[in-house]
Amino acid sequence: MSQDYYYFISGLPNLAFEDTKLSYEVEQFRIDAKAQLSASDFACLEILHLSAELDTLLNVLYKTAKDINPESLHTQEYWEEYLVFLREKADNHGLDTPEQFAHIPGFITQIISNVLTQEDIQAFNNTEHELLTAFYAWTANHSNEFIRKWFAYDAHIRSILSAINGRKFDLPYAKYLIGDSEMVESLAKSHAADFGLGKADEVFDNIVRVYEQNDILYRERGYDILRWKWIDNQNFFNYFNLERVLGYYCKLRILSRWIKADPNLGKEIFHDTLNAMENSFSFPEEFNIKSIIK
Repeated sequence: MSQDYYYFISGLPNLAFEDTKLSYEVEQFRIDAKAQLSASDFACLEILHLSAELDTLLNVLYKTAKDINPESLHTQEYWEEYLVFLREKADNHGLDTPEQFAHIPGFITQIISNVLTQEDIQAFNNTEHELLTAFYAWTANHSNEFIRKWFAYDAHIRSILSAINGRKFDLPYAKYLIGDSEMVESLAKSHAADFGLGKADEVFDNIVRVYEQNDILYRERGYDILRWKWIDNQNFFNYFNLERVLGYYCKLRILSRWIKADPNLGKEIFHDTLNAMENSFSFPEEFNIKSIIK
């Protein structure tokens, strides 16, 4: 039975997409959440960072020049030690897993172990696709509804953008789509301008409208507006449960990314994005441009 967190949730400050200052730091939220949530519920919150962890792990494995993903909870040194452990385990199958690596999902260990034992390490993109495919399959079977639906939505967006960019730049994108749904099959095989999806797929229709904006920052802002709206819809009837905590944390991370980048730019893009999309979406009241200006 799910646990409610009346005291913790009722004390959370309100968040608005156009905020230019954080009333609650992401790191402090995690500290407070760890003190308030059960261990299993807090583990769900940490899963929200898992895609960033995979990004960092891949860059460590392939020794890329990219900086560590800022949303990764673990350091580059942590993942380097993890790879050392996997190499040692390849030579000693009976080696016990150290406590600091015990929480890592089995699919990660299996895939990375296979890569490490290859005579010629496979291409970065292939390993990335293996990890992402396994990751989204893993979250699809998670016990928490928000986790299942949030990452299903994320995979939906990822596949749509891969198809749009792949077609635009004439790249072989089909093999890098996530999942085997009818939507993914249409993205991979359809030659229609709308991949055979059109307005029947609301996510596709919304993403295309955002993608039509020329400025990449405006696009990214638009995608986050859609994510924010999704959280509001998903948690409309959730008040004091874990799903509300997870949704709030996702919003807090979205705000943090934009405010740290440039709060004034973020606010400007927010208003311009809403002006461009106002007639395309049905936004909740908090996104009403006239009410914001007041």
